[in-house]
Amino acid sequence: MSGKVAIVFCVHHKPWLMMSTLPTLVSQERQEADLFFVYNVGDGESLRESYREYREVAARAGVNSQLSPFDERVREVCRVRGWNVFELEYENDHGLDSGCWYKFIRDGRWRDYEYVLLVHEGMLLANPRLLAALVAFADRRKVHFVASGHEKRRVRRTSMEPDPAGDPASTPLDDYHRRMMAETFGIFCRDPEFRPVYDSWRSDFPVETEHHVPRVNAQGVLERRVRARIQKEWGSAFTDPDASWAGRFIRSGPHAVDRWSSRARMGLGLAEPAESQPLAYIGGSYDVSPINNASAIDIERGVTFHRVDAQEWFGCATNHLLSRTFLERFSDRLNRFGMFDVLDLPFAGSALEVIWGFLPAWLGFEKWFSNGFHRVRKHFSTYQREDYPPEMASYINRYHSGRLVVEWQGDYLKLKAWRSDLGDLRQVLPAVYF
Repeated sequence: MSGKVAIVFCVHHKPWLMMSTLPTLVSQERQEADLFFVYNVGDGESLRESYREYREVAARAGVNSQLSPFDERVREVCRVRGWNVFELEYENDHGLDSGCWYKFIRDGRWRDYEYVLLVHEGMLLANPRLLAALVAFADRRKVHFVASGHEKRRVRRTSMEPDPAGDPASTPLDDYHRRMMAETFGIFCRDPEFRPVYDSWRSDFPVETEHHVPRVNAQGVLERRVRARIQKEWGSAFTDPDASWAGRFIRSGPHAVDRWSSRARMGLGLAEPAESQPLAYIGGSYDVSPINNASAIDIERGVTFHRVDAQEWFGCATNHLLSRTFLERFSDRLNRFGMFDVLDLPFAGSALEVIWGFLPAWLGFEKWFSNGFHRVRKHFSTYQREDYPPEMASYINRYHSGRLVVEWQGDYLKLKAWRSDLGDLRQVLPAVYF
């Protein structure tokens, strides 16, 4: 097939992750696209020869904690109708999601599209106009690279290099991990034009994380603090079912508010997303702050975009909109300098995550971030994990308030109501959603 947009999903883990992503896709103001579901199959413990040393180290020092086994149930939740759908399989390995994207690029299926959107499972399209805004913005500004601004981060160069002094707190696995990260960067430095970008990466700044997402119903500092305190005190209903009855009752309150607020707005015909503002949640803070490191800020259809020139800033969740022009130039370099060799390195995903931030400067493009995505993972302020069904459902009810009403049941999310102009979603999503 050929067309304007391909959306490529990396699918691997628990069913509720894609069951969070896909409702926010079908809730979008329609943007024609072909869908690729790429299943990362296996447990990541590859028997390939290049992993021999890793297996020896892991046998005595522990395994890569970022690996997890493939869950066959994810296939069922991805069988959507009403789109051009393609299914691919790659081996799950230490390249993680970035490795999945590199394999897709290597196979050349992107050449038929003007834009390719790479989407991590569990990523919420947090504004119902996001897809249309991404394409309109890229067309208008001639932009070729847009990263998710959620978990926008920069880290020091020294944190990803071997420690010549030796860290007494490091395990043999830590030391091996850092050596593999250095080897990954070394493969990219085969291109002499990448080397100056890498060499300009410094370590004289604090590690920083910004969360650029739409402001949702919990806009006041007090309400955000209360929600965070409830979550920290009583955990998730999914992971802590044996909390006291009072704790179970209290922690259900915010989710009920989000669910019934969305239902009420639907009944009133209110489905407009909150007004976009150039603000970010700063890691560890309960308040929002202005974007202070952007060289340009723009808004398209209610979605905020900002440009950053410093190469060290990257999007942790590795979700990107890439143009065909960008991919042609990137693919050429990867092939010319044998850079697909990184796919055989253990722990490659750690360095590849950071390298996404270097690509625009290396290849001669602007780097933009969007606030229209949210890969639910850890609470912005408390850093407590919240990528569980109850919390995912709650975020959807807030970002798509008046458009979707979502609940959870075990490992699955359930659509309970949706705005009538979205059509009959029972004909689009598999039966397991209902």
